[in-house]
Amino acid sequence: MQELVDSLDVCSGAEYLIDTCFLIHAFEAGKVHELEALCQQHKVAMSSFNLHELVLKHHKLHGTLSHHIRDFLKKKMISNIHIGIEPGERFKEKDFVNQFDPKILQIVRDPSDAIILVLALKLRANILTRDKHHLFTTGAENYLHEYGIQVLNELVH
Repeated sequence: MQELVDSLDVCSGAEYLIDTCFLIHAFEAGKVHELEALCQQHKVAMSSFNLHELVLKHHKLHGTLSHHIRDFLKKKMISNIHIGIEPGERFKEKDFVNQFDPKILQIVRDPSDAIILVLALKLRANILTRDKHHLFTTGAENYLHEYGIQVLNELVH
């Protein structure tokens, strides 16, 4: 799986950022065709942080889900936005968020979830997530609304 992640194009911008939980959900819910359509119509990416999470989680996925995700990554429909932080580096996560805006950790208490919010703000990209506890919340939506950024929990076209 790491080789596939490493083979993705590295980019510096996107219209949509995919959270790890959203990518997995799209495959579990059988929405691969909708995801591929979104990727064909828009610039879609995942942060290197989220891709690293996927590498760590892929072997725990049930059934053939891991194989389907691998096949999707082989198509190179999404890009990798390198941010230089890996899951589990709590101090680096907090520092990354605080350097952008210390208020964010008051809205999104988990620094690992706040990373995608900061990246979305930097890139002016919408977020696709299933994280109802930290990202798909009124507080996060209100904060991002000022910047014209949406937090979505379903695929859009």
